[in-house]
Parts: sequence; structure tokens; C-alpha cells
Amino acid sequence: MTQDVSLAVRKLFPGAGQSAYLDVASRGLLPESSLAVAQEHLMARVLGRADKARYFELVELARSRFAQLIGAGAAEVAITKNVSEGLNIIATAIEWQPGDEVIVCSTLEHPNNLYPWRNLERLGVRVVDIPDVLGVMPIDAMIARLAPKVRVVALSATTFRPGFRTDLERIGRACRAHGALLVVDAAQTVGITHVDVAAQHIDMLAASTQKGLCSLYGMGFLYMREAVAERMTPTALARFGVDIEKTHEADYDPGPIRFRRAALRFDVGNYNFLAANLTAHAMAIILEQGTHAIDAHVSSLAARLVAALRAQGIEPMMHEAATLANIVCVDVSQPATKSQPDRLYAFMKSRNVIAALRGRYLRFSLHFYNNADDVDAAATVLGDFRRAPD
Repeated sequence: MTQDVSLAVRKLFPGAGQSAYLDVASRGLLPESSLAVAQEHLMARVLGRADKARYFELVELARSRFAQLIGAGAAEVAITKNVSEGLNIIATAIEWQPGDEVIVCSTLEHPNNLYPWRNLERLGVRVVDIPDVLGVMPIDAMIARLAPKVRVVALSATTFRPGFRTDLERIGRACRAHGALLVVDAAQTVGITHVDVAAQHIDMLAASTQKGLCSLYGMGFLYMREAVAERMTPTALARFGVDIEKTHEADYDPGPIRFRRAALRFDVGNYNFLAANLTAHAMAIILEQGTHAIDAHVSSLAARLVAALRAQGIEPMMHEAATLANIVCVDVSQPATKSQPDRLYAFMKSRNVIAALRGRYLRFSLHFYNNADDVDAAATVLGDFRRAPD
């Protein structure tokens, strides 16, 4: 993204001008135009003029735009409520055998990419937990551990913390060669850093809409490679997952059940139509900029933030084996931050710098509406706190 494009995008998000908002990893800003989209949608309900056919069109528009965003086919995308539901759909659709294995790295994952796999232990499935390497996804160790019993490798494209980038192409290629499924938690990735499910050999991917997709809570997407999805049986089944000749959503066919193509079989019940509307709207903005450009922009800002923090005497969580994405974390137990995380967090808010405090980690996370002024402000605030009298 050029400086001019960045400025144009920033103007679409008035929240970016109200503060140094560096917290997309918790939730992204919505574009101002979302207000008009939501107003029109809600007014139709207020006036009793809801158009259900149009609502379904909006869902399919959101589905197709998400597919375009990650390089998939629309039929490979199911609509979910969130990442957790997507991961649980995957975990329960695989036909497990006692002794099957799932590889994870628990120290780098959100708990919601751990509990769906731990829940399978009751079926005799073993969860193999491999230690991280100084905060980096242990790709070498994961590849070395691949064996016939390994059915799934589950990991985040950008880790929950410290937010480093995972080499998806390398682990994906190894999983494909060994017959294991690569399952990706893309909560911190989609819409922010570039994802290409084919080039990166991703079999399944779960995402939600409130972060990088700049929309509401309560909606998500589940990508499932068609060849994989066609072998899966949904644990939960509803009308939208069944292929019948009749077309109305309340139609029923007493004949043999035929699942819809690929991931579409996993759609259950009615959708969050308002979220679909707002998500499709926001994704149009993201697609216009392109994820290659957005990725380069946020990665450049993350590198600038690392340098700026170091200039203030604050050492971020970073080392030569790590590859930055859009997240930079600081261990606030280090002496340079006076080991006072709550006081530091309050000081930042008083200076209009918004980030997230997760335990002893202060997490800055960037999107395409951020600029150099934001990251410089964040580093300056930490430096000022360090120098302030107790």
C-alpha cells in the first residue's frame, strides 16, 4: 500500500483518527459506511419489509468474497458463528480411530484451538503437544513427528502470542506428503496477512468476522478443501446442508440424504444476516486493496514498531528465527516497563493508545487503517512511562 492509499483507507475508518488503535487482534474497527448499511438493513425489519431472498443473496455474497480472499471456491466455504464452531465442526466430522494423533503447540495457541482436540481424548485420540522454539511455531519438530497415526496438525497462521507468522507453505507441504490434514486457525490472519489455501496446502481453515474482516461478532467462515469435505459427514445436519430438488428453505425430502457439495453440507440453520451484510461490505474494501498490499503494509509497520520500541529502551518479543506478521508483543514483566502492567495499561489509555494486555504480555496489533504515526505514538508512550517517576 502506498502512503496515499493508506491515507484513503484510513479516512474510511474514523476510529483510526480518534486514537492510535492497535488492537485488531481483539476486534477490528468498522468502516463508517457500515452505519448506513446497518441502518438500511434494520429499518427494513422495523418497517416489516424484510426480504428473505435478498438476505440469502447477502450470505452468498459474503461466502464468495471470503472464498476470493483466501483463493478458494465458494462451495468450499461454510458459514459458522465463530472460529470455535468451525474448529469443532472439523474435529467432529473426522472419523477417528483409537490411537490417532493430533499435533499442536499449546503455548502458542488460543485455548479454542486446543479444547476441540482435547475433547477427542475420550475417543482414544492422542494430542501431541510440541514445545515452541523461543515463541516460534516448531515447524521442524512438527514435521519430524509426522507419522501414519497423525491425522491432523492444528496451528495458527499468526500465533495468539507472541504473534509471529507461521510458515504455512512448508508445514502444509509436509502434511500433504504424509497424509495428515493441516487445520489452520486464521483468527488473527484473514483480511490482514495474505492467505492462499492452495499455495499453502491448507486443508481446513476457520476464521471469524470481528477482527481482520472489520465486522461484527457472531459470524465466521469455515474453509474445507473440496476433496477433504466430500469425505466428511456432518455431526449436525439441517436443511441448508442437504441437497434436494425442492428449493424452499422449509422443504423436506423423505428420500435418502444427499449432502450438499463440499463445505456447504456444514451450514446449519438460518444465518446472521446483518453480520453477513456488513462483512460482505467490509470485504469489498479489503479486496479492493488486496491482501498482498495489506500484508506488506502491516508487516512494515510491525518492523517499524520493533525498531521504535528498541529506541525507547523497550525490548519487544522478537528474535532472528521469528517472522513478523502484524503483531508485536512486549513482556511487561521486564524491568524497562517497571513490571507494572496494569499501571502501564492505564497510562497508555490516558494517552489514547489502544492495545491489549494479555497476562504479562502487552500486544500491539495492526491493520491497513494504521500508519506510522500510530506505531510511533505507541513506542513514545512506553518510553515516557519508563522515564516517568514512580
